[in-house]
Amino acid sequence: MVPNPGRQIAWQNQLRTNQQVFSDNAAQYDRRRRRRNRGRPASGLAGVLKLLLLVAVVVLLAENPGLRAELWTFAQNLGAYVQGLWADTRNG
Repeated sequence: MVPNPGRQIAWQNQLRTNQQVFSDNAAQYDRRRRRRNRGRPASGLAGVLKLLLLVAVVVLLAENPGLRAELWTFAQNLGAYVQGLWADTRNG
């Protein structure tokens, strides 16, 4: 059977179009990802507020040993729960 040159050209054109669409989509994804600035530390007012919140939590926990113990127990229970979920997920 002799290949149809018109069909082969159409196939090659469709392949080029698909490659161009894929490339455009990848470039658009990269632009969106760069715009979000993930991974960069917070700056300005947001960074200052996060720092103040962290200092307030540390001071509160340092002054109240009962609260510190309750929070530690909660963190341990939450960790055990997450590990159990992870084990269930891995075992199917």
